[in-house]
Parts: sequence; structure tokens; C-alpha cells
Amino acid sequence: MIFDWPARMRQMADFVGFTDDDLALVRASGPILLARADELTAAVYDHFLKFPAAARFFLTPDGQIDQTRLDRRKHSLARWLRHSIDFRLDEQFPVFLLAMGVVHSNPSLERGYLGSVPARFMIGTMSFAQTAIASALSQDMDDPERVLQASIAWNKLLMLQLDVLLAGYVTETPTPATLPPTASDDTDGSDPENEPLGMRRVLTNILDGNHANGAPNQSEGD
Repeated sequence: MIFDWPARMRQMADFVGFTDDDLALVRASGPILLARADELTAAVYDHFLKFPAAARFFLTPDGQIDQTRLDRRKHSLARWLRHSIDFRLDEQFPVFLLAMGVVHSNPSLERGYLGSVPARFMIGTMSFAQTAIASALSQDMDDPERVLQASIAWNKLLMLQLDVLLAGYVTETPTPATLPPTASDDTDGSDPENEPLGMRRVLTNILDGNHANGAPNQSEGD
């Protein structure tokens, strides 16, 4: 089945309220952010290296920082910034984002020993980018109201992107709608012991799946 990714992005744009005015604000901020592209990309990867669980994806097998890989990733992030500023709801940009998600969730053979980049780091990176972009705009734009509006526009755009990025991790199998419960149902939702067996199985599967997707084991928090 061929999925219409531009249509999905348009739906999400409507959902988060991303308008043509927001797009104009994003593009107007382009010169400021591109002038700081090296600074922004360096800040992202310096942040990754502070956390062993994230830094390990940028190390050689003997534990040294893989500078060549870091430089390539910085270049890719700068390209993503340019694409974001030139954002259009066409076929190419959503597919570009989806490919990014798939690459992070399905490592190449040469990097396969590291496993997938946990989805939570994709979410955290978007949060970090939101803050970094807002900070850059606040430093280089004179009008505080303009800074606020541009930052809001970027936040919306990054949430659109995060939806597609995470699609590279998640296969959505919606639960179909059913009739509402009746008064004769056995459960009232207040007692976990009364939850249907199916719900317990779903929760168990979710917890098991989280560990497979890089969620920390109990021992990791010790």
C-alpha cells in the first residue's frame, strides 16, 4: 500500500493550527538561523555527547568519539534545517523525514551492533531544537512579539515533523470504535483487578515493547 504522506502532513498541519502565516514566519527567520547553523548543529551534538545512552551512537567500537561520523551528522542536520525553512507540503519533504526515522530505527549493517536509536531521543531532540531555535531568535530579533510568534510557528512545524519521524518507529494499528459500555458491564474502571484480561495483555505488550525500543531496564536507573 502506498501511503499519502503529504496528505497526512496536511491533516496534522490543520490539527496543530500551522497556517500560511506560520510558514511565512518560519521562512522569514531563515537568514537568522542559517547564519547560526554551525552553532546550532554543534549544540545538538555536544548535548548528545553529555549522555552515555545517546553518546554511544557516535563512538567507534573502541569507545572513542567518531569525529567523521559526527561531522557527517552535523552536515545532515544543517541540511534538515534548510529543508525546514523551505518547507512545503510536497511529496519530497515528508518522505525525507520518514527516511530519517527509518534510518534511526533500523540501523545499517555496519552500525547494527548499536541497535536502534530509542524513539525517546528523537522526541528529546525535537524539544532541544525548539529551545535552541527560540533562543537564537530571541538573541537576533529586536521585536519580542515577533520572536514569540516565530517561535510558536517553529514549534508547530517541528511537531508536524515529529509525527512523520516517529512513523519510522511505530506501526499504527488503530483499535476500532465499539458501542459504549452498558450499566451491566462488570468493570467500573476504578479497580485494576477488574480490568478486562485483554487490557492487561495490551499493557504487558506495551511494557515489553518499550524495553525492545530502548526504554531503560530497572537496573539502568540504579
